[in-house]
Amino acid sequence: MTKNTITAIIIEDDFEAISLLEIYLKAFQEIEVIDKTINPKQGLKLINKKMPDMVFLDIDMPEMNGLEVAEAIKANQLDTEIVFTTAHSKYAYKSLKVEPLDYLVKPFGPEELISVINRYKTKVKRKELERRMEIFLQHNRINKKIKLVTLSGIVFLNPDEIMLLQSHANHTYVHMNNGSVEWIAQSIGKIIELIDSPGFVKVNRFAYINLQYLKRIDRKNRTCTLSHGDVSVEEALNRSSIDFFEKLNCFPIN
Repeated sequence: MTKNTITAIIIEDDFEAISLLEIYLKAFQEIEVIDKTINPKQGLKLINKKMPDMVFLDIDMPEMNGLEVAEAIKANQLDTEIVFTTAHSKYAYKSLKVEPLDYLVKPFGPEELISVINRYKTKVKRKELERRMEIFLQHNRINKKIKLVTLSGIVFLNPDEIMLLQSHANHTYVHMNNGSVEWIAQSIGKIIELIDSPGFVKVNRFAYINLQYLKRIDRKNRTCTLSHGDVSVEEALNRSSIDFFEKLNCFPIN
């Protein structure tokens, strides 16, 4: 088995149907049938044990039909693509809820399997692209802007550019790293919920600071200084926040 091999299991209630499908699949070098069975319950055990890339699954089977097997695959969150095989198109609508990779109506031939395999390859490539994009976003810390309500409308802000949040009654002053201040008609708690970042720390009853802009802490006067370029802002600290920074032992304290 090579890295690019697509593994498959066949679950059919007819030995001849299994043999014919296996012959078709052997024509494709990238496909390897790793097991087969006429027993759907046994087939589900094989899927759990061998984790194939794909399962060719007959729908109309006794004891446990193919739809029930597919539902069990989905319920167990198994990463196996489902290809239904059936002599009856009447099951097509019911099969949609388990989101199969494909649906083949018997009799089918190698031509139909070409489209199944191509669809599988396309889906795998899309998943890999999504995985790489997610890694890229995490490594590059690309943050989504948050939408906040102002007196005259709405504003979209990047949390990374927020230095300080100050609560005043039922609204909030948002101090940006370019020196501007946004008046937001939302509570500070709601804004912190939208930002959803451990980089914002509560320093008194009415304020949160963005740790990346913290420059200095004055223990005597109980204040902290935030700065970015020529922009500088001071905020009061309570006793517990000073204790918090002292325990971290990584910020400048006078």
